Amino acid sequence: MDTALSAGQDLEQRVRRELTDAGFTVDASPVSADGGLSVWHDPARGVVVAWDVAAGQLIRYGTVRAAVRLALRAVLIAAGHQVEEDRNGLELVVTS
Repeated sequence: MDTALSAGQDLEQRVRRELTDAGFTVDASPVSADGGLSVWHDPARGVVVAWDVAAGQLIRYGTVRAAVRLALRAVLIAAGHQVEEDRNGLELVVTS
């Protein structure tokens, strides 16, 4: 197995565990189809963490999305991860 791929998958598992321990529900699948928390490894960027609402509810829940993103960021930084925003602030990318 490629060492970089393995390291990315290990980081993804650590991020999932940190978020679960903090009380977030992290689905087993990388991307939640019905909204909620999504975590996946993108080899080009790092581990991507995104929280979204069901289709068509984006405007209605913009404030909630901002609060959840702030909470996710706080949990990940407190756990010692390097976190950056991506996609106009819609995703958090964990690089270490």
